[in-house]
Amino acid sequence: MTRARSVVWRSAASSFACLAMESGNSIVVFISRIYGSTGHLSTSVQSVCQRYLTGKNGRKKWCELACGWCATNDAGGWQEGGCRNAGTPALTGLTIQLDPPMKAQDPKAEAITFGVELETTIPITSGVVVGAYHVGTTVRSGTEMNTGIPISAPTFHGAHWKAERDGSIITRPGRLACEFVSPILSGSHGVEHLIQFVEWANAIGANVNASCGCHITIGVKSIIGTDDPQAMSEFGRKLAHIARWHAMSLYGQTGTGRHLNRYSHTLGADVGSLVRQMERNSSPSRKADAAHRCGRGMINFNKLFSHGVIEFRVFAGTLNRHKLLHHLATVLGLCRRAAEVECLGGFTKNKSQAKRTATAHDALRFLWDYLGWTGSKRPVALGLFGPLHTEFKNYRKIADRMCRRFDVRFPYGSL
Repeated sequence: MTRARSVVWRSAASSFACLAMESGNSIVVFISRIYGSTGHLSTSVQSVCQRYLTGKNGRKKWCELACGWCATNDAGGWQEGGCRNAGTPALTGLTIQLDPPMKAQDPKAEAITFGVELETTIPITSGVVVGAYHVGTTVRSGTEMNTGIPISAPTFHGAHWKAERDGSIITRPGRLACEFVSPILSGSHGVEHLIQFVEWANAIGANVNASCGCHITIGVKSIIGTDDPQAMSEFGRKLAHIARWHAMSLYGQTGTGRHLNRYSHTLGADVGSLVRQMERNSSPSRKADAAHRCGRGMINFNKLFSHGVIEFRVFAGTLNRHKLLHHLATVLGLCRRAAEVECLGGFTKNKSQAKRTATAHDALRFLWDYLGWTGSKRPVALGLFGPLHTEFKNYRKIADRMCRRFDVRFPYGSL
């Protein structure tokens, strides 16, 4: 065989281990039935209906109808959905190529301060008092949805979350619009606290819909070590360029049409000119004016010079811990990379970048490599520490799945 691919099939029964090999026009399918702990293979495997299809965009697809397993040959698509026994050499004789070992944690990222805003809807019986827009009330407790028992909301070093209204959130009868705003967080304890709060929010019956967003704000001084306007201008411009290059993976990991939302649109060519002006102007007032005119798109620079923060508005609303961890890791990683970049490329993608971000699925892998999370020569995984580092193998799966969903929903996204 001049070309062979090993494929781990998804199986409805974990007792099946399946390997498909493609060579030229011939396809050989091996199906083995594992009997208990004896390890003997059945010689009378039931013949099942198999077919070889060519789907949209020329994708090849193998389907096995009787057992219910199905797989396609999209690049990298096998690692998420394979059956548990399929990758066990003792059962199958296969050796699965593992991802490169994770790089070391990024100690500098632990110093970054961040805040999170979770746009949600909550039951009117949740026991949470929702304050006015930008005048949130302190979240001290809520009512457990199933039992009606009051449960205390977690705090971070004694600081509470706030609950406030947001007119952009659409609700149905029996529910209230509620944007939960975190205190300033940092480090592993901050990430763990965020997870705890999300668990609490789920317990009181909070959920999200298409009108909801997830905003992550970072403190620039905690990244670059200074609040000097010129240094912040240079960092802001680098971050705008890098975020523009990786827009496909940023929107793709939401799995939604967030790029079509007027509150989180892509960074247009005018933003490229404005961040250049922001960097080159020496007047602090002109810098602030250029930042303000960038608007509130996927990244919001409005408060860069007044509050020293930059807000990421690109992500869709979620109360899923793995989605949220990937979003946060992405933000911290991009900020760390922007702080290290010395030679800045153009605002638009070059040919190599365009090729590597042709689809959200490809763009996600480019992002991981760019930040040193997988396969890169960087000494550390930029932005990853604590749970963001140890849980990467878990939350990367859902990000991969969301990007595939995005590619199906928006095949001509070209962001």
